[in-house]
Order: sequence, then C-alpha cells, then structure tokens
Amino acid sequence: MLQMQDVVKRFGKLNAVDGVTLDLQPGVVGLIGHNGAGKSTLMQMLATLCKPTSGAILLDGQDIVARPALMRGRLGYLPQDFGVYAHLTALEFLQYFAALKGVRDARRLHELLSLVNLHEQAHRPAMTFSGGMRQRLGIAQALLNDPDVLIVDEPTAGLDPEERLRLRHLLGDLGRRRLVIVSTHIVSDVENLASHLAILRQGRLVAFETPEAVLARAAGQVWAASLAPADYEALRQHVHVLQAQPQGGRMQVRMVHPRQPFAEAQPVQASLEEALMAQRYADARVAA
Repeated sequence: MLQMQDVVKRFGKLNAVDGVTLDLQPGVVGLIGHNGAGKSTLMQMLATLCKPTSGAILLDGQDIVARPALMRGRLGYLPQDFGVYAHLTALEFLQYFAALKGVRDARRLHELLSLVNLHEQAHRPAMTFSGGMRQRLGIAQALLNDPDVLIVDEPTAGLDPEERLRLRHLLGDLGRRRLVIVSTHIVSDVENLASHLAILRQGRLVAFETPEAVLARAAGQVWAASLAPADYEALRQHVHVLQAQPQGGRMQVRMVHPRQPFAEAQPVQASLEEALMAQRYADARVAA
C-alpha cells in the first residue's frame, strides 16, 4: 500500500531521515523513537508537507513526491502541534475543514462527532475543551474525507491517563480498515495497539517487526531483585537499571543484562518498553 524506498531527508549536513525503506499495509503501525529520531520529519514527508532529499514514496505504486495530490486525497493527518480555532464550536470547526476538503455531506460531520464521542459537545466552543477532547476533534477533522491513510504524530502528548486510553481505543478501531501510522516516543501508547513497530534511531530504521517479536527477543534479559540501598548503589555501576522503587527500606529493582547478574536476580516478563531498552543495550554492546 504505502512504500518508502531508501528515503533520505537532509538539513545541511544532518540526515534527519537516513535511508528508510518500509512497506506498510492496512493496520496500525507504531513509529517509535526518541525525540529527534526523525519521526516527525518522516511523517511530514508521508503527508507531502516536505519532499525527501532522495528516495521514493509510493502509494499503491504511484509516486506521491511527483504527484502529491494522489496522497492528499486519501490522507488524514493530525500533526503534533494541532491547534483549534478557540471561538468556533466543534461543529463549526468541522464545517470549516469540510469546506476546505470539499466535503459537502452535513451528516458526515455529525457521524464523526459521534465517532469521537463529542456529539454532546457539538455546540461548545473549542476553547473550553480539554486536551484530550481537542485531540479527538483533531482526529475527526482528519477523518472528514474517509482517508485510506491516517497519520497521527505524538497524539497523546500532554493527555491524562483516561484521555490517553480513550484515544488509543479510537485509533485501534480506526486501524481495522485503513493504514494508521502512530508516531510516538511513549511506547505504552502502541504496546497493545500496533500490529507492527517501525523503530527509528538517529534517522535510521533499526527494526520493523511485531511487538511479539520484540518481546520474544528480550526473554532472559530482564531481571528483578529486592536490594538494600547500598547494594543498589553498587549495582548501578555495572548493570543497566530500568526501574528502581523504594519500598519498605529496600529498593525494588528491574534491570537488563544478557545473563543473571547475581544470584538473587530473578527473570521477569519484560514490558515492551523494557524489551526495546534491552535491544538498545544489546546493540550498544555489539557496537562497542
């Protein structure tokens, strides 16, 4: 469906995106990477907001760099910094974007407000909305043209836990019949949502695989132990600590190590974030 072939985006001497090749099909894809990894730049190229320095981006075999209108007619996009017109109501906001996109079916606006659970707030000014409500309104505007490709960039940044959960459920439902690309550095946002993860590091694609594959590779590398504070301080000198929580005068520690680091350490099931950290440390050991 959507293919990237050796895509490069250069700013001066910096390769913000460095030779990314991907073949994406319908479903939810999590684009994972730290801040500055190149996620937003890649999203902007997919959304035809900027052109790659080199490489090709194809939608169903058609070059969207040469013919951006092909993508724009089938695209829904929610950028990281999504603003609303504060004095417009939710319905007026959608009417404005519907006019820009050539959507003339008024029923579509009400359907979308219901889909994102804002139908009861249709006539409220957007300035009164919470962060999560604004993000859901942003999703609604991105869906106005019933897109085949939906791109959302850092959709849960700044949201409270309840709003994050609600937005993740919505994105999961949307991914059942279209390609949804969720760019985030918050791994929990896509842990139970994405069918595949595309992992960027310093502009390069270092992995494209299922969450299950990432977790399987981390088996036997994440450990837990309860330590005295002095022992914990000593441990930090030679083991990568993932979490450390004081409890009852001791430190409850989760750590990553290729083998049992000491006798009291017990193997535990890694979270997806821990599995990704384990892989990063493994790559660093190989590079060293």
